[in-house]
Amino acid sequence: MKRVDRSDSGSKKSFPDNWMERGSRVLVGNYSREPLSFEKGRGSYVFDPMGNAYLDFLGGIAIHVLGHCHPRITHAIQKQAQRLVHASNLYYSPPVVELAELIVEKTFADRVFFSNSGTEAVEAALKLSRKYGLSRGRYEVISMESSFHGRTLGAMTMTGQDKIREGFGPLPPGFRIAPFNDFEGVRKLATSETVAVIVEPIQGEIGVVPADRSFLERLRAWTREQDILLIFDEIQTGLGRTGSLFAYEQYGVVPDVLLSSKALGGGLPLGALLTTEKLGAYLPPGSHGSTFGGNPVACAAGTALIRALYDEDYIPERVRIMSAYLWDGLEGLSKRYSRSIASVRGMGFMIGIVVRSSAKKLKDRFRDRRVLVNATGVTDDVIRLLPPLSVSYDEVDAFLSVAEEVFQESEGNPM
Repeated sequence: MKRVDRSDSGSKKSFPDNWMERGSRVLVGNYSREPLSFEKGRGSYVFDPMGNAYLDFLGGIAIHVLGHCHPRITHAIQKQAQRLVHASNLYYSPPVVELAELIVEKTFADRVFFSNSGTEAVEAALKLSRKYGLSRGRYEVISMESSFHGRTLGAMTMTGQDKIREGFGPLPPGFRIAPFNDFEGVRKLATSETVAVIVEPIQGEIGVVPADRSFLERLRAWTREQDILLIFDEIQTGLGRTGSLFAYEQYGVVPDVLLSSKALGGGLPLGALLTTEKLGAYLPPGSHGSTFGGNPVACAAGTALIRALYDEDYIPERVRIMSAYLWDGLEGLSKRYSRSIASVRGMGFMIGIVVRSSAKKLKDRFRDRRVLVNATGVTDDVIRLLPPLSVSYDEVDAFLSVAEEVFQESEGNPM
């Protein structure tokens, strides 16, 4: 293999001219990366260094709701990068204020706190909850089995998956984990020290499992009655993916706190905590912060994204029409290949195909045909689809054609 000398100041180090091998030599191995590298993205496709196009139905794991390099988002990033990249949260910045105003206009929220990531937004919610509970003698938070809330210590402890928490003990106290979609299970776990309940309207990382409407409705009524905060983690469900800006609108259940990230920054790092005027007061000056949270460039991208979602009728109309087209195709596959597909679940453009064999092996077969999907589930039994809201009929047809090949092969050659 050709080697490129990248040495300086007398160093004798050299690196192979191959991004995957170069990366494996210098990056910490905490990710199980695919044997792929990408240099460019446009719309629903990403391109490897050889120029091969891959249909992206994973979107950076729910990041690119309008596809790669959407013109309005790209222009907003370029324009803001030429004006002001960073000023710190000691001052007001127009892009930050504009995005906060837009979020307040479009949601239940009165106040917004910006962070860099989803897990930081989760940590902000934990601190707000404990501040709220301080005078009430409350500090415990109830989360759900199979949930995923992030990788920092507090968010990880709250995550309802043993594999995420293993090896990092002792874990901080003050957390209880209840069965998902089981209101009585949550209620029975509550104590006089319970201050908040956090739930994902759709559990994405575990295999796209939607909450039951009645479960969320009962949680909302009970938490109000008990003066317990209800927190919705919409880090994956947000920004149009379910057919509305956030999934709480689909359920008709309004939380006290909502957490957003992933797609919010249009591909740039950005998270947010949305809450009411009353609860926002529990994070006064000095109580919390983030050096880069609410970066002007990321906020300009977020504003462009949200405006595009509404101006170009992605929500609710386009998501309703195009997701129905995709769902019809998937239901047809499920009927034709019932030995391979157990069910299809989810909402809008957040879809899980429950399979009867190894999802990881099926994912590899999609990849070999230059289609990107994700394998997840408790027992490696779900193919997760997160296509862009901007996907076209032809692109949906191309995906369904490849899926037909994959599941036809699976039925003829079980794994």
